[in-house]
Amino acid sequence: MSWLETLPALLVALAIVLLPGAALAWSLGFRRTSLVGLAPVLSLSIAGVGAILAPFLGVEWGIGVVVVTAVLASAACWAITQRPWERYQGRSIQRPVQHGDGWPTLAAGAIGVAAGAFLIARRFIQLVGMPDNISQRYDNVFHLNAVRYVLDTGNASTLNLGSMAGGTGGLSSVYPAVWHSLGALVSQLTGASVPVSVNIVNLVASAVIWPISVVFLTRVIIGARPVGLMAAGVMSAGFLAFPYLLLVWGPLFPNLLSVSALPAGVAAVIFVCRLSPTLREPPLRAWLVLLMAVPGLALSHMSAVNALLAFSIPIVLARLFLYVRQMIRTKASVAKFAAVALASVAGAVAVVLAWQKLRPAPYNGWTPHQTVPGAIGEVIANGPMKTDATLLISVLALVGIARIIRRRSQLWLFGCYVVAGFLYVVAAGFAAGWARAFFTGTWYQDTYRLASYLPIFVVVLAALGVLATADAVKPVARMLALRLRPVRGIRLSGVPGFAGLLASCLVLGWAAQTGPVRGYVASSQYFFERDTKDSIVSSDEYALLARLDSEVPEDAVIAVNPWNGGALAYAFADRKVLEFHMGQRESKSMRVVAESLAEADSSPGVCDAVRETKVSYALDFGKQYLLDHPESRTYPGLQDLASSDAVQLVDQQGNAKLFKVVACS
Repeated sequence: MSWLETLPALLVALAIVLLPGAALAWSLGFRRTSLVGLAPVLSLSIAGVGAILAPFLGVEWGIGVVVVTAVLASAACWAITQRPWERYQGRSIQRPVQHGDGWPTLAAGAIGVAAGAFLIARRFIQLVGMPDNISQRYDNVFHLNAVRYVLDTGNASTLNLGSMAGGTGGLSSVYPAVWHSLGALVSQLTGASVPVSVNIVNLVASAVIWPISVVFLTRVIIGARPVGLMAAGVMSAGFLAFPYLLLVWGPLFPNLLSVSALPAGVAAVIFVCRLSPTLREPPLRAWLVLLMAVPGLALSHMSAVNALLAFSIPIVLARLFLYVRQMIRTKASVAKFAAVALASVAGAVAVVLAWQKLRPAPYNGWTPHQTVPGAIGEVIANGPMKTDATLLISVLALVGIARIIRRRSQLWLFGCYVVAGFLYVVAAGFAAGWARAFFTGTWYQDTYRLASYLPIFVVVLAALGVLATADAVKPVARMLALRLRPVRGIRLSGVPGFAGLLASCLVLGWAAQTGPVRGYVASSQYFFERDTKDSIVSSDEYALLARLDSEVPEDAVIAVNPWNGGALAYAFADRKVLEFHMGQRESKSMRVVAESLAEADSSPGVCDAVRETKVSYALDFGKQYLLDHPESRTYPGLQDLASSDAVQLVDQQGNAKLFKVVACS
C-alpha cells in the first residue's frame, strides 16, 4: 500500500480536526489567524464532549455526532455573545479584534505552517514506512484494539473506553478517548483499516495540528511579524522531543494529540489575561474559548490540563502584577487590596488541589537518567534523554531570552519556559521522593512525556531570536536596498529583505532536518518494521490476519497470547479475542484457557472454562514476545498447539497458525 492511496483518509482526517472547530471559533467571533489557530483544539473538544453525550442519548458514535455537537455548540456560543446585555463590550462582541493582521502576516503564517507540515510529514513517513505499519510496542496493542472497540461498540466515550481492558464502571472504565474516536471516524468514513487510520491521525496531529497551534501561539505573543511566524513554522519541525519521542516511546499517541493542541490552550490563557501585544479579545470571548478548549485537551489526555495549569502560573502572575501595580497607582482602597489577596490565595489553593487530584495512581517505574546539572544542560541544548543538541534553534532561543530580559517585557514567557524546563529536570535528575512524585506524578515521572512540552516555548523564544537577528541586520538590508536601481521600471528595494527571509528559512529548514531529528528517525524505524527480533507482528502474521475475517465467524472468540501479537487480531480482523491487552484483568476461566487449552480434550475443567469464555479458535504466533516479559510465558496452553488433539489447524502462514477448538463440543 502506498501513501498516495491514503489521500482520502488524510482529507477526511483534516476535515474532522479543522472544520467543526473553525465553525465554533467563527461563532465566537474569531477570524483569520485566530480562527485557524483555535480550530484544532476546539474540534477535539467537540469530538470529546459529543462522544460522552451520545451514549446517554442512545446514539452510536459517528460523524453525525460531531456535526450535531458542532452546530449546537456554535449556536449556543453565538447566542451568548449576541445577548443585549453584552453589547457594552463594543458595538458587537462578534466584531473580531485583529490589529495589524493583514495579508502579509497571514501569508507568512501559512507558509510557515506549510513548511513545518511538509518537513514533519516527510520524517513521519520515513519513520513509519508503509502506511499500514504499526508501532510494535507495548501501548500500541491497547490503542489499536481500542479504536476497533469504538467501531465495534459504537461508544467513543472517555467514560467507557477503559471497559475494553476489564474496567467495571466508574473510574476503572475511564480512559481519554478522543484520539481513538478520531481513528474510528476515519475508518468509518473511508473504509481504511485500523492501522492506516491510526497512522493518518498521528500524521495530522504531528504535521498539521502542531504547526498550526505553535505558529498561532507565536502570533499571539510576538505580534504580526511575518519573519517570526514563518520561522516558527519551520522550526516546529526541528525537535526530537515533539513529535518523534512520543511516536516512538510507548507509543504515547493520546499524549501526542494533546500536546499538539496545547499551544492553542496557552494562547487562550493569554487572551484571558490580556497579555497579547496586538490581539486583545473581549473578556467574554476570551473566557468562552478557554472553557471550550479545556475539554479537548482533557479528553485527549488529562495530563494536558495539569500542563496548562503549570504554564498558566507565570501568565496569571504577570497579569496579577500589572493589576496590583495599577491599584497602587490609583490608590485603591484597602478593601480592594484585601479582596485581591483573598482571591489570589483561594486560586493558589485550588490549583494545588487540582494538581494533586488530577493524576493517575502513583507510579515510579521510570528512574532518573541524569544529574540535575546534566538535565539543565539537556533543556538548554534541547537534547532530551541524552540525545544530540539542537544547536541552531537553541542558540536562537537564548537570543530570544536575552531580548526579553533586555527589554523587560514578556518575562512571563521566559517563566513558562522555566516551568517546562523545571518539570523535565525534576523527572530527569531528581532522586525518587516526594518532590519528584508531587511535581511529575501526573506524567508517571516519565521524562519522555515531559520533554514534549519544551518545544512549545522554545519555538516562540527562537522566533523572538530570529526577530532580534532580523532587526540587527535591517540597517544593512536598507543600505543594500538603496543601492539597487530599478530594472525596466521595476523597483528592487524589497529584494534584500526577501532574500534574507528566504535564506533564513532555508537555513532553519536545513538545520531542522539534518540535525538530531534525521539520526533519531533513521534509528527508530526499527520499531515500525515487521520482521525484527523484537517485532510482535511479522509479515507472515500480517498475511494470516488479513485472511482471518473470512475464516473465523463474526461471533467467535479467539484465545490469544497478547504478548506475541495475537491480541491484534481484534484490531486487524474485527474478531473478538479473549485478551485485548497485556494489562487486562483476567477471570479465573481466562487463566485456565491460557494455561491449559491444549489439554481441553482430556480435561473437563478446561472445557468448562472454554465454554464460559466462549472460545472457539486460537492463534499461535510463536515465542517472540514483546519485551520478553516474564508474564509472556504464562500462556503454555496456547503454545505448540499443532501437537494437541483439542484443536484443529485451519490456516498457517509461516510459523503463524490459526486453530479451531474441536474439543468441548
